Amino acid sequence: MKLNIQNKVVLITGGTGGIGEQIVADFLDENALVFCLIRNREKFNETKKSINDQGISVANLHYDICDLNNYKTIKASVNKIAREHGRIDILVNCAGFTLEVPFALLESEQISSIVDLNLTSPMYVCHAVLRHMFIQKEGSIINISSVSSVKKGRGVVAYASAKAGLENFTRTLSQEVGKRNIRVNCVRPGVVATTMSEALLSRSIEMIKEDTALGRPGKPNEISKAVLFLASNSASSYMSGECIAIDGGLY
Repeated sequence: MKLNIQNKVVLITGGTGGIGEQIVADFLDENALVFCLIRNREKFNETKKSINDQGISVANLHYDICDLNNYKTIKASVNKIAREHGRIDILVNCAGFTLEVPFALLESEQISSIVDLNLTSPMYVCHAVLRHMFIQKEGSIINISSVSSVKKGRGVVAYASAKAGLENFTRTLSQEVGKRNIRVNCVRPGVVATTMSEALLSRSIEMIKEDTALGRPGKPNEISKAVLFLASNSASSYMSGECIAIDGGLY
């Protein structure tokens, strides 16, 4: 299958995380032009080295320092990239985090930070990017959710609620922008072996194996391939408003 995403301008948040790094690597391997919105230059350099060590050229990998909780800085970064390269073809909202703590024990600031990064921030980035996609009359947006959005679990109330909101945001936004030739879709990973899930895997690996049809956690490249599929107008031109679950049969 030819994805035809070479030379496409890709904007990604969370590109230095476990799943995000693999998404970045896969886009670079397809010769796309990738921009990461980051807050930590050192972590970005580590990601860049890791991808380069895989034999993938990082010549098309760039970054811009951005506070994902601040709409003004998001807009400034998006406008800068669009101005310098003429367009933004693909947006991947992959940034996210959670605190595995009973809801009643969370501080109000912790609730806000979880909801802000997992829901409000993707909405902000979409808002800033859409202005440019409207002008170019096409675009593909992919939001990264979590199986927590639909599967009951302890200690993830704020995170699960934010991700459920992100999925509904995906569906409703797709209805607003579809006639502008802009597709909005979502990927819902299950338990994936990354740094973020290390604590969960260390104490619950046997339960995860038992509850998952395939009997194992996922790998980042099993998520990233779906993101590239949804990004490609050649592969998924008639898909919008969808959420693809990639959880090994967990839910």
